[in-house]
Amino acid sequence: MNIFVHMGSALMLAAIPASSWGAPAAPIQSYDEYRSWLVACDNGLSCVAKGFDDGASRAELKIEREGGPNGQPTATIATETAFTAKDLAVDGTPLRLDMAAWTLTTEDGDGTTLTTDDPAAIRALVARLRDGVILRAGGAEIPLDGFTAALLRIDDRQGRVGGATALIRPGPRPASAVPAPPAIPRIAKRPIAARLSPGEADRLIARVRAEQAALFEKEGCEEMPGAMTAEANALNDMQAIAFVPCIMGAYQGSSLAFVVPRGKGASRQLILPTPYLGADAEGESLSYFTEAWFDAEGGTVSTAAKGRGLADCGISASWIWDGAAFRLTALDLQRNCGGRYPGDWPSLFRSVQ
Repeated sequence: MNIFVHMGSALMLAAIPASSWGAPAAPIQSYDEYRSWLVACDNGLSCVAKGFDDGASRAELKIEREGGPNGQPTATIATETAFTAKDLAVDGTPLRLDMAAWTLTTEDGDGTTLTTDDPAAIRALVARLRDGVILRAGGAEIPLDGFTAALLRIDDRQGRVGGATALIRPGPRPASAVPAPPAIPRIAKRPIAARLSPGEADRLIARVRAEQAALFEKEGCEEMPGAMTAEANALNDMQAIAFVPCIMGAYQGSSLAFVVPRGKGASRQLILPTPYLGADAEGESLSYFTEAWFDAEGGTVSTAAKGRGLADCGISASWIWDGAAFRLTALDLQRNCGGRYPGDWPSLFRSVQ
């Protein structure tokens, strides 16, 4: 199952004249789907491949690896039901893992996690699974269609294909030939000291509602979307940000956001970047802010949208106001619904504050 998230197709950075934007650099981060598997690599080329059934079974197989010559893989099999090593099988044939290299943990409610960071054990696992159809862990089943393609994507993204560290297509190139991962950007928080005067928030929100009436009608916004309330906060002495509720779903609500001059001038819709390789036009930016909040102490806008009530798919993101524009600081995404843990969405973008 793929989630549906309202996203805008344009990129608007508040308070920067259009002529000065320039062409944005191509993103490093990527998100790909291969049948029952997804692969996400962040802007530091740390990657994760996850496979799971999107039905009632809460089980997954996950292979994670950091980029660079020294990036070692980790493998995890997790289910919501109890299983032992003897319960593991591929297409009906016992898996017979060397349990000396694995750690088996039973969680509350009988959930079970089996994990290892031993490279030899992971290579042995990959060799057993790459031509399989179904991995069975007790009563849970994890489909393997897309498994090999997903791991090959990680090898390719991290520059491992044809080398000693590749999981799918190894070769003679030494580990030292794997490129170093990109540096994680440092994006400092920028506390906002400016505050709105008494009654100013209500006046700004009323202005936005009047100026943007055509947009609200075009987007099909509800007149009174549930218990959501509009809010406005100062960005500086000249501008404010306003969130106006638009749609209330079964378990979360979405707002449109605007940058509003505190003096003269028209409000503008805020559309913020969520770029990644493999994104279609609607995945490159976000115009609906679900469960949005603004933190003046960090100068941060954040949003988190569940794809369904289980929170086993969705998107979350944060941006910091740097005094002229909102800069992406974090992005987590899982378009496919399923897996063991609610809210465990792969990271596509991270930064250091």
